[in-house]
Amino acid sequence: MDTAEIREWAKSYDESYDEELHEIEQTLHEALQAQEYITQGQLRDVVTWKLDNQAGRRSGNIERVNLVPDKFVRRVSEAALLVEDPEIQLKTLSSIPGIGCATATVVLTFYDPERYAVGDRYMVDLFFGEDRQMRVTDYPKLLSELRDRNPGGFDLRTVEKAYYQKYREENGIA
Repeated sequence: MDTAEIREWAKSYDESYDEELHEIEQTLHEALQAQEYITQGQLRDVVTWKLDNQAGRRSGNIERVNLVPDKFVRRVSEAALLVEDPEIQLKTLSSIPGIGCATATVVLTFYDPERYAVGDRYMVDLFFGEDRQMRVTDYPKLLSELRDRNPGGFDLRTVEKAYYQKYREENGIA
């Protein structure tokens, strides 16, 4: 995609973006930048955001997040944000019960949308041609693909939104 297409597709994403989910993203971005860790309550919001249309999975994952103390979530997430390696970051964040690789990418994206993007099975299918869940080892490759497809001037979250929205529309995903 060129600059105009990325702008157009990202705008289309934003126009269909649920206001409550957008508020979660904005609020958590500001909080994570200031705190440099995530709280248990904020992590529940991430799970809510990621699994918005999957009530059963969402409530089960939130229950698992609630099994560990807030202090554990804070320390694990703080440790994850101290390193620059996305594989180590995902492994660290996904050590929190209820947090898988895809949800861990949301934490990183909300923390720093300039450098990170949300990864999931749709992005794996789009960039790697495989309809499967995202693996820890996929994430650095996904970020590299998005950087390579960025015509310049966009944060990775914006580029990801554009490719995700185009993929959704071309594949009839609500």
